[in-house]
Amino acid sequence: MFLEDVIVPTAVATPGMSIAELFRECIDKQVPGIPFRDASGRLVGKASIRHVLKITCIPDFMVQHAALLGDGLESLSVTSAKARELLALKVDDFVLATDACVTRKASVAKALAVMERNDTTYLFVADGDDYAGCVSIMGISAAIIANAASDNEH
Repeated sequence: MFLEDVIVPTAVATPGMSIAELFRECIDKQVPGIPFRDASGRLVGKASIRHVLKITCIPDFMVQHAALLGDGLESLSVTSAKARELLALKVDDFVLATDACVTRKASVAKALAVMERNDTTYLFVADGDDYAGCVSIMGISAAIIANAASDNEH
């Protein structure tokens, strides 16, 4: 199995992109985030669904005391009005730095090692600012299953 077999081509986030556009791209491609390209064309970070939701939907005290929370927190639910406000925000304010990136020549084992080092389940494949796509542990797992099934057929 080669890294190129598990790369999912995605769009990149750019300045001014809405959270709605970010969510749609991630959902369509089944990836948790996409890289962010600044106005000069450089890949400088990532736009992550998890980070957006953490910042906009979960107060810090809830994260710190999650084990103590009951199930009835309706007053903190995401209303349709809040959802519309959230989706209209721009990704620019949510960009995270990331070192979770490998080149097209990297092995799957290296990609997994980089994910572990960065405590993430996905990374980007790029040669400099030439972006190829996203690789996730889900994609690698699916490729492993497909690879095992094809060996059984021969």
